[in-house]
Amino acid sequence: MLRLNLQMKREEELILIKRIKAGELNLFNTLVETHSPKILSVVRGVVSNREDAEEVAQDVFVKAYFSIKSFRGECSFSTWLFRIAYNMSISKTRLKKREHIPIENTCNIPDDSLASAENFMDAERLYKALNKTLNELDVPDRFLIISFYNHEKSIKEISEITGMSESNVKVKLHRIKKRLNMLMGDNMEVCYG
Repeated sequence: MLRLNLQMKREEELILIKRIKAGELNLFNTLVETHSPKILSVVRGVVSNREDAEEVAQDVFVKAYFSIKSFRGECSFSTWLFRIAYNMSISKTRLKKREHIPIENTCNIPDDSLASAENFMDAERLYKALNKTLNELDVPDRFLIISFYNHEKSIKEISEITGMSESNVKVKLHRIKKRLNMLMGDNMEVCYG
């Protein structure tokens, strides 16, 4: 059932894009409303601060608006947007030295685990350690891991977004996970030390 709903959504989105290409440009706002939270989130995973991330996310939609005729539907529209967001985010980080990259909602901690102040402090330490660890990764690696886990992009979609082969994406994700485990151990010691 879920697969059918996703397929219908994709078909409806393709019809909407076809109408936009035919000149109903006011419909583009529907695409912006649908995809802006995820695009902002993925850009925030790469760009150094909220203001810059919001600017890049807005630029992503401007570029998509003017490039919509080049969208061929070979991949999902969100994958196409993620590719634009990835490229523009990387360009932005090249222009501006990275200071600190906050990651939002990376750690989904169940509410019942926050019942006591001690558990809350543990969760806070874990969240800080995870942020510190993710910030130690280089931008492309951070993008891969956030896309895969936070945005639930498939290996194939990440391959399309980054231009890497699927096997290269798998290898890089495996290496990043190993590195995260190693770094996370070090950062947990710092947080609890």
